[in-house]
Amino acid sequence: MYTNVWYVAGFSKDLTNEPIKVTMLGADLVLFRETDGTARCISNVCPHRGSSLAEGVLYKDGTLACPFHGYRFNGHGTCTLIPSRRDHDPQVVAPGIRTDAYATVEKYGLIWVCLGDDPDAASPIFDMLEWGDDKFRFTSNAEIWNADYHTSKFTNLDYVHLPVVHGIFFQGNENPIQAPEHHVTATEHGFQSVMRVNAAPSAGVWSAMREKGAKVESIMKYFIPGFTLRGQVEIGGIGSGEFNIFYEFTTPIDEHRTMMRHYFLRNYRMEAEFDAEHTRRNLQNIHQDKALAEAQRPLVAPTGPNPNGIYTHDEDKIMLTYWGLMEGMRNKGWQIDRAKLVDPAHAVRSIPSPARKAQPDGWVYPAMARIPAGKATEPAVRNLKFVDIDSVKPTRPKDYGKSEPVVPRDAKSKATLEWEAAALARVEKAPGFVQPTIIKNAEAAARANGSNFVTVKLLDELQAKQGK
Repeated sequence: MYTNVWYVAGFSKDLTNEPIKVTMLGADLVLFRETDGTARCISNVCPHRGSSLAEGVLYKDGTLACPFHGYRFNGHGTCTLIPSRRDHDPQVVAPGIRTDAYATVEKYGLIWVCLGDDPDAASPIFDMLEWGDDKFRFTSNAEIWNADYHTSKFTNLDYVHLPVVHGIFFQGNENPIQAPEHHVTATEHGFQSVMRVNAAPSAGVWSAMREKGAKVESIMKYFIPGFTLRGQVEIGGIGSGEFNIFYEFTTPIDEHRTMMRHYFLRNYRMEAEFDAEHTRRNLQNIHQDKALAEAQRPLVAPTGPNPNGIYTHDEDKIMLTYWGLMEGMRNKGWQIDRAKLVDPAHAVRSIPSPARKAQPDGWVYPAMARIPAGKATEPAVRNLKFVDIDSVKPTRPKDYGKSEPVVPRDAKSKATLEWEAAALARVEKAPGFVQPTIIKNAEAAARANGSNFVTVKLLDELQAKQGK
């Protein structure tokens, strides 16, 4: 995990007049608003006896009181009052009493917190040009993944998984599984990958989005702030000006749990009634990625790329660019030293803060240890090699394996309507190669009945007709 990064701590709309406890990078923090509405983030652990400040009282002066003895702290981490000795300055009663506070801003309906001791050095929060633009409509989602933050991110950082996991094949390619040519460019704050492809539109209401055979342009952007992935597809075809856009904000809760927040945006089908379908279609892919991430091992986030790992041109080019950005932060001394992390059941985890940098001594709880700048603990990305497969002459026929095409294991990758859970479970018990046919026939029957919902009863009726 990394410090001096702007992370998304929550949606602005959720922080009202009560404090909210959040856990990020394994540390317990509390969000609250001052009298003027300014959002603040400080350590949730009272330095006196370790009580949860989020369980305390937020006063009219914008201070947060500990629920145990009433010690009050402002948004800068300063203790302003000890009620039992209110006629004395807190620094006289309890010299050095204070808690960690972190730079906090609100942008794009999100609360951003820079977890670290040098917010001025952190990559700046990017511009979200669609925010506030009436030409776009958006919905949001938030959920916890039981997977580490790297693994959660990796489910989106390659193109080959699209046909294998989601059933989104690259039409026009001789091999519809092979990723089309794409160009990756990196900066110190992120990277971008651009791909143009003839991709088959989904069935159902999505089939009318573009003409058959029209190419689409897909632009993937990754930003260090928020560990954010921005995906954009010109869904109506190149030149249509119709875009499907998502933002994925990834916040490590700890080493093995991740908070994933999403914005889904579109500038087509602007009617409110389409929001549910737009969200459903996006979440369909996201939940397939979630199941994949949660089943991967190891459970705890790696500290860097595996020096003995297998890396390939098509699957891993973008992921290695990501690791290069992580390497840059490690070389600045911003990576938390996982080997020295304390068990949160036995000790308080505290993230280095600007106040600690200014005054390193006298803190109740020690700060998390970080890997010193320049100390190489992982292989340099430039030393990780993969075969330049484009320069190697194929030894197998081009149609090798074509008789048994890749079939996504998850039947939902072919579903375009809502399904009763038991009905989908029945489909998933069928052999993989017949699942798409079952789904296609069932959804056609549902539409013929004027419904957008596939039930077990409908499957039974179809099976009965086939048996006649």
